[in-house]
Amino acid sequence: MSLRRLWMPGVGRGVVLFLGLLSLLAALLLGRGLAAPAVVPASVDTALATCRMGVFIEDMRDFNFSEKSLYASLRLWSVCPTAVIKPLEDLEITNANEITMGEVMTRYESNNSRAFPGTKGLYWSDLGVTGSFFYPWSAQNFPFDRHRISFDIVPRGVSQGKFLISPDFQSSGFNPRIGRGDWLVSNFRVNEIPVDLGSNFGNPSLAVGRGSAISSISATLELRRARITSFLKMCTGVYAAAMISAMAFFMDPREPDLVSGRTGLCVGCLFAAIVNLQQAESTLGASEDVTLTDQIHIVAILFILISTVLAIVSYLRCERDQADRAQALDRRVYLPIFSASYVVINAVIIAYAILVG
Repeated sequence: MSLRRLWMPGVGRGVVLFLGLLSLLAALLLGRGLAAPAVVPASVDTALATCRMGVFIEDMRDFNFSEKSLYASLRLWSVCPTAVIKPLEDLEITNANEITMGEVMTRYESNNSRAFPGTKGLYWSDLGVTGSFFYPWSAQNFPFDRHRISFDIVPRGVSQGKFLISPDFQSSGFNPRIGRGDWLVSNFRVNEIPVDLGSNFGNPSLAVGRGSAISSISATLELRRARITSFLKMCTGVYAAAMISAMAFFMDPREPDLVSGRTGLCVGCLFAAIVNLQQAESTLGASEDVTLTDQIHIVAILFILISTVLAIVSYLRCERDQADRAQALDRRVYLPIFSASYVVINAVIIAYAILVG
């Protein structure tokens, strides 16, 4: 047997198989290396232009619940790495009624901050805004109401969809004297919010049916009342009327002259509660919502009506020669239930208003 016959069946087939696999691997690697590199289309913007923007609320006053408005004074600024981007030159505050914008002042300043590292100088712009702003005030839970007021600032002079605001969290804030002792200010926040306007407004550079996306900044704070003095003044009259109507249960139904006096007392309390309700509405402003003060007055009016009905029931019992039983029911049954239920109902509605705000 020759050496060739011994070699071919075993070793030769293994070598051929190994060389075939090696050739296939080399072809794959060579083809991968010769493949064309991925090309980013020129129309795709791989980097968004950005500026740092901040808001400082200098003043807020003249909270008008009936006209749903307030006065505010804002200080806006932007810090940009280039003078080409000017977000303060053309901006809109979406909840503004009538405002006055000052002149935009821009200066080139050396960069001593942590913004835009590696940039030696930045363009700092400053703008003052004052005027009337819209806010849907609600006195539903007065005087435990809490209000979240936002100022949404949209720069329209920058490229839509190619500009991103970076909020200045460190320098943004508010004047702590805004509340002037009547309101407590808390939970101030400034955030970047993308706004989709839902239309391209005929801009030929944007696809048909595509919305106009704008980067905006929103400054939000929370107001809550610091005192409840006005609430006590507003509700003292109606509470007094309810207490006086409860005292009617102490009147002796066996005295015929006191029957008409008891019902007259309840009618006077009812009239006082209704007048007090109208004064509360004029103070807080007419609203379709049932406010806390409305609930307190409505409960008082219902209880005064109940006291009037029970006075008539006692009078009818006296006519049936049940005067002693009528007096016992008035003082031992009706009065405790009347007083306890009135206190509990008022405590529940006030606790709910405190919880909800």
